Amino acid sequence: YLYIEPGASLTIQNTLTVSPETKIIVKRGAQLIIDGGTITPESGQWLGIEVWGTRNQPQLPEYQGTLEMKNGCTIADADVGIRVVKMSTPADGEPAPDLLYTGGIIKATDAIFDDNNIAVYFYDYAYNSLSFFSNCTFDANSSAGTTTPVVRMNNVHGIRFSKCHFSSSGNKGIGIYGYNSGITVKGKCISNTNPCPDPDWEYGSFTNLYRGIYATASSTEHSVIIDHINFGNNFRGIYVGGMSVPLITNNNFDINTPFTIDGGYGLYLDNSTGYKVEENNFYHEAGEPTGIGLIVNESGGESNEIYRNWFTNLECGMDIQGKNRAKNGEGLQLLCNQYDQTEMDKIITWDSPFVPSEAGVAASQGSPSNSPEDMAGNLFQIDSQTPNDDYDDILNEAKHITYYYPLNTDEDDVRPVDYTESTVTLTAMNFQPNWTYEDGCPPSEEGNSGDTEEGLKGGIAESEQKIDSTQQLLFVLIDGGDTEATQTDVETSLPPETMQVYNDLMSKSPYLSDTVVSTAIEKEDVLPGAMIRDIMVANPKAAKSEALMSKLDERRDPLPEYMKAQILAGRSIVSIREEAESRLAAFKLKKAVYFNELVRYYLNDTVNQQASLDSLALLLENENSFNAKYQLAMLNFDQGEWSEGLGTLNSIPSQFELTSAETEAHSQFTTYYSLLTDLAQQGKGILEADSTQIVTLADIEAAQSGQAGVYARNILLALNHIDYEEPIFLPDLLKSAAINSEYNELLSKADEAPGLIKVQPNPAKDYIIVEYELEQEAAAKIEINDITGDLKYSKNTLNRQDQISIDTRSWKAGVYITSLKINGKLVESVKFTIID
Repeated sequence: YLYIEPGASLTIQNTLTVSPETKIIVKRGAQLIIDGGTITPESGQWLGIEVWGTRNQPQLPEYQGTLEMKNGCTIADADVGIRVVKMSTPADGEPAPDLLYTGGIIKATDAIFDDNNIAVYFYDYAYNSLSFFSNCTFDANSSAGTTTPVVRMNNVHGIRFSKCHFSSSGNKGIGIYGYNSGITVKGKCISNTNPCPDPDWEYGSFTNLYRGIYATASSTEHSVIIDHINFGNNFRGIYVGGMSVPLITNNNFDINTPFTIDGGYGLYLDNSTGYKVEENNFYHEAGEPTGIGLIVNESGGESNEIYRNWFTNLECGMDIQGKNRAKNGEGLQLLCNQYDQTEMDKIITWDSPFVPSEAGVAASQGSPSNSPEDMAGNLFQIDSQTPNDDYDDILNEAKHITYYYPLNTDEDDVRPVDYTESTVTLTAMNFQPNWTYEDGCPPSEEGNSGDTEEGLKGGIAESEQKIDSTQQLLFVLIDGGDTEATQTDVETSLPPETMQVYNDLMSKSPYLSDTVVSTAIEKEDVLPGAMIRDIMVANPKAAKSEALMSKLDERRDPLPEYMKAQILAGRSIVSIREEAESRLAAFKLKKAVYFNELVRYYLNDTVNQQASLDSLALLLENENSFNAKYQLAMLNFDQGEWSEGLGTLNSIPSQFELTSAETEAHSQFTTYYSLLTDLAQQGKGILEADSTQIVTLADIEAAQSGQAGVYARNILLALNHIDYEEPIFLPDLLKSAAINSEYNELLSKADEAPGLIKVQPNPAKDYIIVEYELEQEAAAKIEINDITGDLKYSKNTLNRQDQISIDTRSWKAGVYITSLKINGKLVESVKFTIID
């Protein structure tokens, strides 16, 4: 072994040929400089370099060994080129890392790592590292397997890769494997301009690897930044699992793997949230469309967005899997992405017969307003203006979405043509002057309040004001401002109160909650089918609920199909309530963008690290959400404030009303946190868990309940105790076609209504003619209500059949309901529309 003692410095400038048993050890306070030199074995492989440090001390030379590499120097054919740790050598058994000796410093510029089993291995370290790699080349070992990392990072932060190049001889190895690590991989700006213009960027690269970057976490306080990197012909480009606020921007993904359940991809976000994915180019270079660009799997109910990316010549642009939506409809929005020569643009897949309320993406894609930036703004691959039922623009197997697009625009591909009509409602908005992609979809640098701390705080505060005012408005309107009282009134109503209950619910429409509508459906003795039909027609949002539509079939006297069809037609209508909820979701998304950027700012501050972490704690304390409280608990833990973190967790059930699933997830997270605390009190990291603790982790992982299960899985992966293959769900075109066929067939039943009353023209402008025909003489009345339930017209009939002309010039544009009542009982109603 070659030891460099504390205070000493060794420089290697020529070729150093070593024996296979050679190891170079840079002790604490020592320095090794490889200046243009090469270290290579005389045969086989050598043991590599160890850089010793002090785990609980900062990055100062007296505490840490230092390795400097420059001027084209090379480390070749080592078992592990550089280990930033001391390896113990027990008399019996395998060498193991002594984690008290982590924290060594590597400064590498223009260095080459050639054909090492592992090029660099970093271990747990408590401070931000000063290590960096600039313009370095990493060639994977020619015999590497698919899971062998070129660079491995365990629980380290601050390490930067600038314009580095990773490659293998043929889809082998993982370029960078980071567990619980802050990873920054960027190109290099050759100008001093801030922000750096795109032509001034020199890109890093990951080429011909099995995986480019594989980043996982078992805590919330770990960030990954990947910017201006070329990913070329890798089987799988980037995988991010269980991480908060990852930033993946301005990258190119050359994809050559077919889209299959065990295939490759450009980018995969797995159980991660707060992500920024923008200005990335996913493409297949030539020939038939091949591969998939982006997969998002189970990102939860937080407000997220995939914004302004390009997908070219692919089998599928993006595949959104699992639960990416909250029960209230907020969640992931897919905005301003462009598709060209893609066989399928975006698919929203669900791999189960039962579709819960959290399945899919946010209920509103974009929002109604006169601001160009509020449109969904995607540009689709439009083969023709005639749909061919392959759903190649939007295929949605999950919960219903409303898609807002501009009507007045010079873009001919802004409106999806082929989509699943049963789960997607298109809503056009007028713009003067015409909507353009440039105005509606600016890069985030042009649309944000800036990337300064104060600018981001200002953006959050402005968004919160809009959120509060919209929430207050909805609170007053939904169920008349008192859901509990309205539900009780319906639940306790008796048959003599039919008209009173009916009129009350119609007057509160279209702001009835699903809770109240569900209770109304159950009150079969009070509300007959025709009235339930009217109530649900007046609340178009109800038609978008599979649970409510199914509940209709549970009545003793089920609604006839034509009435169900009239209700189902509400899926093509967006009520003023839904418009308000769409605007609320847009405000929350805008806040989330600022909030996540501020979290990212604090996590990546290497100048005032402790002050930023204190600011982050305060930010999370003041944020009233599940995710923020779990983040705060883990931040408390990482700062050694174990009891404070447990207190944060224990306060969650009293702060939030938990469902049974959320209660189980909270219990699992608390168990997980207690395990981390036990290890920390023993002075150990999570990767030093004993066999009993590993069994606990396996139990948490097997429960698959909430984020704790994801964290446990990532730990077991890092310890090589389990295998995990990220799921890839393919769309079921036959199932989608069958669902849409059933939907359209049921809609057609609306024409089979008895036809006692008709309204024409429809849509109307200045007048309508109401025609009715009774089977026999009876005391009848015709009433017309607007969509909010306000009575606009009433007339008692004099003849068994007649036509009545009604002047509507003073009526506002919107949806109206004409009702025919016989002896005070509603027997038929039809809907019509007044236009400007």
